[in-house]
Amino acid sequence: MDETWYSKIESTVISQVEYMLKSRADAPYPNLNITSKNQETKPASLPTMYIHELEPVERGQDLDNATVNAVLHTMEIQVWTNASQNECKSILTAAITELKRMRYSIIMFPTVKTNDSLAWGVFRARRMVGAGDIL
Repeated sequence: MDETWYSKIESTVISQVEYMLKSRADAPYPNLNITSKNQETKPASLPTMYIHELEPVERGQDLDNATVNAVLHTMEIQVWTNASQNECKSILTAAITELKRMRYSIIMFPTVKTNDSLAWGVFRARRMVGAGDIL
């Protein structure tokens, strides 16, 4: 099956978030483990960010409905760290900044929870992505 513009949205968003938070010269979290896999076979590495899309929905159909013109796209980001609740919040805030740069709206603001040795948090962001949009 050929890749389409809408099947590449998730990987584009992940690549940009990874670059901005981890890979660029002045990245704030160079040791952050970023994954889009819901299950890893290798040992856990903290802090970890799990970033993935939640079922895109087609929007903007034309009269003959022959092509996909736009997609309502939702990303979910989860973060785990064994450092502190503040580190978890900071990573989530940095991810929000990058998704806002790509014009996503935050539909579920970060919720951070802790237990004795682990802090974890999650948020969701959504935007309409048109066939000709650049993220």
